Amino acid sequence: MNAPADPPPDTPMADAPPAGNPPRRSPAARLLGDRATLGYLLVALSTVCFAANNNLAKESYQHGASVDTVLVGRSWFLALLLALWFAALRSRPSFPRGMGRWVLFAVMLFSLNGWALMSAFDRMSVSLSILIFYLFPFIVGLLAAALRIERLRPAMLVGLAVAFFGLFLALDTEGELDLLGVALAALSALAISGNILVSGKLFRRGMSPVSLALWVMIGASVVFAITLASSGGFRWPDSGTGWWAYWGSVVFVGIAFIMFYAALDLLRESRTALVMNLEPIATIVMAVALFGEAFGATQWAGAVLVVLAIIGVTLAGRKA
Repeated sequence: MNAPADPPPDTPMADAPPAGNPPRRSPAARLLGDRATLGYLLVALSTVCFAANNNLAKESYQHGASVDTVLVGRSWFLALLLALWFAALRSRPSFPRGMGRWVLFAVMLFSLNGWALMSAFDRMSVSLSILIFYLFPFIVGLLAAALRIERLRPAMLVGLAVAFFGLFLALDTEGELDLLGVALAALSALAISGNILVSGKLFRRGMSPVSLALWVMIGASVVFAITLASSGGFRWPDSGTGWWAYWGSVVFVGIAFIMFYAALDLLRESRTALVMNLEPIATIVMAVALFGEAFGATQWAGAVLVVLAIIGVTLAGRKA
């Protein structure tokens, strides 16, 4: 008995989907296939990871870890992750010619920001520290206007007034406020503001954000290694909980940075920055829910005012 002849090449198979009708994708697949949706999801998750890092760093301090030990672990881990990023892409980090001193300036400002903020966590609540730190969008606007990089908009002044009033309410704590902790958080905000302005100058000279992040992390690794040696060396957590908090902080900040830069590749900078304004809320909610930080109704009202002021100024900047 002869075998049936094969159908001609252009004959459609009986069980093949009709031509011109691609197979249906699930709603989740359609959402993740959209660049903007995926970008928003990544940056939202990065805010949660940054918030987790903030709170876990504080927890590791309470179990014996030193600020320098946490900073060294974070910077070394992030430098390794970013190096692997470039290795996976088979590319080299850019470095604008003649801009070495500006890259060094960015390294020093970033290192100062990290040390000051982590030190603030060691002296007072994470919630208050992060609220003060998030004054940096206003500081950037004021410095940019002073340096004639961009004009000072009325929305910036209104937002700054609202944010300061909100901060006044949020800092209305029952116990004695740690003034050094407040100063450290404010110093961190000033340092990251300077870092942002210097970074903008480097970006205008053709340096990519991920390249700058790698060089900054390599430089910060050296700076924090020096501060660690001068402070007497590693001081590790003294309990299992402390170790979990320490490594959780290191891993979460690494994941957060990778998600943040992946989101930057999918979204515009302004949209990414807008969603990043959720970090203070995520940090405070996590601190209250997981670690029992006290936050009364007046402080919640102040925190909401600070975040609304930041988001309002960001939206006004996009429309300008």
